[in-house]
Amino acid sequence: MSCPQSDPPRPLILVVSGERSLHTVLRGFLEGEGFLIMAAEDGASALALLQRQAVDMVLLDLHLSGMSGRELCLTINRQMAEPPPLLVMIERYQDVEAHQLHEAGVADYVRKPPHLPVLLQRIRTLLRAQQTCRALGLLTQKYEMILDTVDSGICGVDCHGLIAYMNQAGRHLLGYTTDELLGRHCREIFHIALAGSESFEENCFPFLDSDQEDAPAHFNEARMERRDGSTFLAELRSAPLILDGRLTGGVAVFQDITERQKAEQLIRHMANHDALTNLPNRNHLLARLPQAICLARRQERPLFLLFIDLDRFKPVNDLHGHAVGDEVLIQVGKRLKSAVRTADSVCRLGGDEFVILLESASSLHGAIMVAERAIELLNQPVDVHGLCCSIGASIGIAAYPDNAATADELLRHADQAMYEAKKMGRNCWRLYGDQGGGRNAARPFRPAAPLPE
Repeated sequence: MSCPQSDPPRPLILVVSGERSLHTVLRGFLEGEGFLIMAAEDGASALALLQRQAVDMVLLDLHLSGMSGRELCLTINRQMAEPPPLLVMIERYQDVEAHQLHEAGVADYVRKPPHLPVLLQRIRTLLRAQQTCRALGLLTQKYEMILDTVDSGICGVDCHGLIAYMNQAGRHLLGYTTDELLGRHCREIFHIALAGSESFEENCFPFLDSDQEDAPAHFNEARMERRDGSTFLAELRSAPLILDGRLTGGVAVFQDITERQKAEQLIRHMANHDALTNLPNRNHLLARLPQAICLARRQERPLFLLFIDLDRFKPVNDLHGHAVGDEVLIQVGKRLKSAVRTADSVCRLGGDEFVILLESASSLHGAIMVAERAIELLNQPVDVHGLCCSIGASIGIAAYPDNAATADELLRHADQAMYEAKKMGRNCWRLYGDQGGGRNAARPFRPAAPLPE
């Protein structure tokens, strides 16, 4: 009787963050994906846990109380003979230079709070790479058939940098045969360029230099050159093989990440764009608005926000159904985009609410012209498969810095002004804080012929 096969061990991840809410979210998500989770709130607690328990990965916040995330990474790599992969969460990609993370031994980083599908993909990729690198420590001929089943390219070099082995995936990615590779110096074959650079002279095997014998390399989202001169987006890691304190060679693991990047771009687009109109959504607006205010403050110029609510849209949905209503919303988005310049943004907040972030207007007069143009465009009937749908728009205008000092205030005040326009009878615009009269008094748009409610 054969023995039942046991399930593979679940990878253990140490999550280090001072934010308990982040611990809760990550624990619930990652445990649901089959991982075991340990938690620490600071660097000292994390080091204490690592002394007692081996883990497969450390996922840590760059900003920790006491010991910083970068200091924690340096300590882990200095104290542990075989440190686990370190995946760092950072507030903004501008917070730290990539070379600083590399020097600290960081394997990869993600934006905080992390987008969970992207985080899962990074974790699985790092764990796969870590497992592959460990397996390559026992690289011999009898493992070649196993390595040929790995999707990632794997290359082994001797202490002189001559290629001793490359698996099938690596040969396919680079476009070489086995005979064309074996015995060639790795720098003749591995040509890689950093993002934005046209120089394919990056050193993929720094440990071959006498002054860097213990230096691994990691290139993320770099371009790699094939034999025929074409390139692909690649991730490459290389590490030295040390035996009895002496460099005996090295291993490189690389893969084509073109599809992964496309998937990440799609995820980012979906998170920041409305699925129906493909316009930027509320998430995009809330992220962009503070940036636009900071830029306007530095340039000492005004910024205008137009909050648009459609008039008579509900009857369109009630009479003709949501399919027709959706097409009307798509056409509304196109008309609003035609009313602004490329420097401006048209966003759909949801339902029949839209916002124009007006950065090109240098004065209130310019913002009013855009509002009146938008009302004029939306008063024109919308033809949907032969159905003539009549709508309109009520628009609230708020200005930075005259009406608001923050992004929240600007959005809220534009919303309030829109409701004032509704009270005036709709199909008009109103400026926040304008109680009527004066040079900038709000006024309704007068169409050529009255439109019924």
